[in-house]
Amino acid sequence: MTNTYDIINDLYNDDEGWNAVLNRKYAEQFLRTEAFRGATDDELLEIWGQVMYLLIYCGNTFYRIGDMTGKDFVYCISWCQRNVADFELDYDSVDKFLSVMERLLSFLKQKKAITNDSAATKCKSKLLGEGKTVNLFNADGSLPDEYEKFRINREPDLETKVFMQMGQKLSILSGLFRNYFNGTEFEFERRRAALLYFGTDYVPDEKEKPDLSASFWEYFAFDFRLGETNRRPIEVFYDYYKSNPDPKYEKTNHALIGLLEALSKVRLMVFSIETKDVDRWYQCRDFFSGSISELNLPLDETVDFTNLLCVAHVFEDGNLLTDYLRSVCVKPVARRVLHKNFVRLLDWYRVSQPEAGWEDFCDNNAALVIHMISYAGKPESVIEPFRWSTNVKDYKPVPVDMKQDVCLFILRMGRSLHMSWRDRKNLLQMWSDFYALAPVSCFDHQEFILWALATLENYMIVTDTFLLDIASFVKKMKLTGWRIREKANMIHTVLRLEPYDPRYNSETAFISMVFS
Repeated sequence: MTNTYDIINDLYNDDEGWNAVLNRKYAEQFLRTEAFRGATDDELLEIWGQVMYLLIYCGNTFYRIGDMTGKDFVYCISWCQRNVADFELDYDSVDKFLSVMERLLSFLKQKKAITNDSAATKCKSKLLGEGKTVNLFNADGSLPDEYEKFRINREPDLETKVFMQMGQKLSILSGLFRNYFNGTEFEFERRRAALLYFGTDYVPDEKEKPDLSASFWEYFAFDFRLGETNRRPIEVFYDYYKSNPDPKYEKTNHALIGLLEALSKVRLMVFSIETKDVDRWYQCRDFFSGSISELNLPLDETVDFTNLLCVAHVFEDGNLLTDYLRSVCVKPVARRVLHKNFVRLLDWYRVSQPEAGWEDFCDNNAALVIHMISYAGKPESVIEPFRWSTNVKDYKPVPVDMKQDVCLFILRMGRSLHMSWRDRKNLLQMWSDFYALAPVSCFDHQEFILWALATLENYMIVTDTFLLDIASFVKKMKLTGWRIREKANMIHTVLRLEPYDPRYNSETAFISMVFS
């Protein structure tokens, strides 16, 4: 059971500035007064949640609690419904908030901390109507123009919404997410993700290896690309849960869905730490782009971050997803070689994706990025300069014609083999590029199967990946093996295929390039 007083203690210990909004002794005494009135532990948590709405509002605006009028509380409710994910603009929520505010203001007046305690009551009489309706607000939660046109000060909205008791909500969503993706329909996706992340398709057991399991699921949620859609699992789960919220969490589903929306925007970031600002906020430099941003890092005061290279999943507001920061020590010389290698890899990637920047490269090659940074941090590792070169120049991919029988078979074959979206895309592109240069004829069903297998054989060779035992498949289907090899040689010659050909490279191929 979460203790309300522990939450208050953490809040004021982390930032003493909250005393300027509501003095700590008054916050604790008010909760004890509520407990004396008969509030249970669960009710105390809920009451403190209502107080936190007011603290968050005043902490982000110019308002002081003792100076607020009834109209100011209307503005407070309007602001909270836009900026605090847990706040819902309905009769019960507004009634609960204003009722707690009435008791808080009365308590503060008794303590002579304020002089007027009628603001919440006046707001309640204005907003709460008959039949459990909320007056004044528009359907979208905004205030009517005639109500706001005389305002001198307007509180700016926050860049990202505030989530209360975020750790608890993240724990709930983590459980829901794993239950959803632990289904048998995602078995091959989990194994493919494990193969990219660990080099083996074994998914670690949560009870036996909790830390390893947590790191895998973090990668799976925010970095891995699902084979069917090329979307990240967190994005898919957000869409699913928005339409199918769990009734068990009825009171918090509004906030959970809002948090999932924020989680769907989390991105992998590699950075060095430049200087410390205030509290736990640091000036950090993106390892790839060199841009500076402020991040909230869980670092001890004694940590020497001179040569640290950090990897983290970061919210839009600069907060880290977890309180654990993965970091390795990489000396300046090794760091320069590592960065040059990444630049060469980006150039390789841009052959087929000419508009790609660092963000796109990292989003689509996260396992590669994580492995390279981890390897650079090993004491015995030696980072060798990028040694690959290509003769491919001015590549322009041919549009894929999905009406072609060979393309249709490649697509069906790719899905039946649980290939990644990128592998299927590359296979279709390889065939289309070849067909544009050498438009061969396929007169029967077997012929286009042979061409599809010939394309796959080339693809596995140039990307150094295994997707199908073609020899066994040929034997099982009673096909002619030499005809496939003949066609494969023709494709290889016409396209002038190279090892790790940049026109058709996959993330698995990139990993093989770097670590072979």
